[in-house]
Amino acid sequence: MREFFNGFGLQRTITHLLLAASTGVGLWVAAQTYGIPTYIATFGFGYMCLIFVGMTLLIGPINLLRKRFNPVSIDLRRDVGIWAGITGVLHVIFAILERNRKDLLDFFFRRNGLPLLNLTGASNWVGAIATVLLIALLVTSNNLLLRKLKGKRWKKLQRLNYVVAVLVVLHTFGYQMAGGREKYVVNATALGVACVLVIQLAGVSIYQRRKRAHQPTRKPT
Repeated sequence: MREFFNGFGLQRTITHLLLAASTGVGLWVAAQTYGIPTYIATFGFGYMCLIFVGMTLLIGPINLLRKRFNPVSIDLRRDVGIWAGITGVLHVIFAILERNRKDLLDFFFRRNGLPLLNLTGASNWVGAIATVLLIALLVTSNNLLLRKLKGKRWKKLQRLNYVVAVLVVLHTFGYQMAGGREKYVVNATALGVACVLVIQLAGVSIYQRRKRAHQPTRKPT
């Protein structure tokens, strides 16, 4: 058990407390709009998951913009990713409770057994895949598996976060369109996604320039 928490010092403890407090604020904001507790939790945890996933995509590029080196594992990015997984799983749990459905298959299939492929159904399928990947990332976000999988293999697995980000955004926009979400929520989501995308592209550009700068120049023959 010690291997799971090795290196979990004061700084990371404070980080997790701040992330927990941020989640609490997110739930409070949701409570200002919605009155049903299960819906508050579904909405709050869902959007906090989206925010945390976005934050994990910002940390690496911001390091590059600040002319810092990006190691295989950055504690802050890993800790934010842990909270993305926690809030994502809680979002799913409360979504099930909020709908009060006895059969989980109703989220994905029609009564005749065919897949539910309308906007809500497709969003549920996308959300289910994102949840599985989030759980996989959450389970492997510890020092024990970082050492067992070695740096490169662990890093390859963690790059599934990019897939998760796309799926979470699609799930969010799908439900926003299907549920007629408030315009300010839709606009804020679109603005946030656009900002993350721009910073990601800036990070990729910086990384490619640095990679080319460190490549040995070929001497003319």
